[in-house]
Amino acid sequence: MAGQATPPGDSGTIGMLTGASFFVADGSSGGGGSASGGGGAPGFYLSKDAMTAELGNLKKLRARIDAQLNAAVPMWSIVSPGQDPASLRNTNASNNSGNSYRSHLVRQSAYLGTVTQKMEEALGIHDAHDQQAGQDLNKQGEGHF
Repeated sequence: MAGQATPPGDSGTIGMLTGASFFVADGSSGGGGSASGGGGAPGFYLSKDAMTAELGNLKKLRARIDAQLNAAVPMWSIVSPGQDPASLRNTNASNNSGNSYRSHLVRQSAYLGTVTQKMEEALGIHDAHDQQAGQDLNKQGEGHF
């Protein structure tokens, strides 16, 4: 994971995605989102349409989580109403709870960011191959008609 930013509180869950790969597998065997079990490379195989649809869903989910993160700022920025020990302890406990929630949302957003980045890379590679195949077909057809 050298060179990758680790979100605060990451216990390795996001780092586990470093070795995971996403593949666009139109017309080939492979489960919708399941790990490869055959002779292919390990990873997640989805059709281009399924991956594109899921990518849109995951981006919406990440936007919703980021909106929750922005809306929840008051949960970890509570100011004590007094300086007595009970007020300070209760304020500290409330802010700690809010910080835990914030950490959870940050980890979720980072996880989804990693997944969507890998999906976009897989779709980009697939699109580049499609474009190259189209260009190759056009070249092969030139002069034959």
